[in-house]
Amino acid sequence: MKKNKCTLCLQVKGKRLCTLRDKTFICPRCCAEIRNTDCEGCSHYAQAAQYSLEKLKKSQDKKFIVRIDEEVDNEVHKALTYAEQGELALGETILNKLREKHSDLYVVHYGMGTLQAIKGNYADAIIHFDKCLEIFPFFVDAWFNRGVSHNNLLNICEALKSYHKVVEFGGPQDDFVKDAKEFLKNMAESILEDTGLSLEKYLESHDTFNKAFAFMEKSEYEKAIIEFNKVLRLTKNHVQANGNLGICHAFLGQREKALAFFDQALEIDPTYEPAISNRDIVRSLREGEKLPNVPFETIEYYKDVIEKVDDDNNRQKPKPDRQPGFFSRLFQRR
Repeated sequence: MKKNKCTLCLQVKGKRLCTLRDKTFICPRCCAEIRNTDCEGCSHYAQAAQYSLEKLKKSQDKKFIVRIDEEVDNEVHKALTYAEQGELALGETILNKLREKHSDLYVVHYGMGTLQAIKGNYADAIIHFDKCLEIFPFFVDAWFNRGVSHNNLLNICEALKSYHKVVEFGGPQDDFVKDAKEFLKNMAESILEDTGLSLEKYLESHDTFNKAFAFMEKSEYEKAIIEFNKVLRLTKNHVQANGNLGICHAFLGQREKALAFFDQALEIDPTYEPAISNRDIVRSLREGEKLPNVPFETIEYYKDVIEKVDDDNNRQKPKPDRQPGFFSRLFQRR
């Protein structure tokens, strides 16, 4: 190998001395490709960041332009420093002023999201992180904090998706990436033990469930039944899918099928309240008689149970770490 070649791509001349690569010379393009937060302070960091942004602008399959402003970056850093020191109001004042003038800058929305997360307002934080990522989809820090926020809200699948993005877009030496990989590894082990599914199949099941639920909300019960059955083919012990299949069949006037699915849900979890109450309602119907079209509400039963346990525990001891679980949406009569 020629000494003047980039030690990464081996294609062009290495012009930059990289401390991450044992002080070997790499080319500017590879420098930009492997850039991560460990590179801050390097004389080439700003150039590498600009290269990445310019590459992003030229991408033919993206419909966005990223603008950066060093002065605004510094103000966001100042605001978050105040927030971390407990001066939340001062930090928020700075960020609100920046948002009025620079709503097109991803870093401003990132700052607002991070500040809201520090305050414990995770739902609001996610709104800001999503806006940040709409402008700049490859911002690893925002994906990571979005994952943390969703995890704190027990939105496990969204947390998993966010951490996958951290691993996809971050550098292998980045602390964010290391933490994300550790989270994904632990979750994969827990999910496999609890459900028998791989992480990929678990997410597929979640997305299919949501697709089915969307059909259900639009009263397209036949389509919903097809999708809920796909969920059961992935994991037959999915309580919510069985319960919602019962509701779909009840709306179609298929009483016996509805009761069979409610019974299946209760065989898996005898305490599952939505199936208990909905089964009692359907029992009063005749075969062929459809469930009346009355108002329903969306609930997250198991998530609510976990949060109630947390609230009860908080009265007695410090808040415990929440354990992962499958928290999907479901339908229940008001």
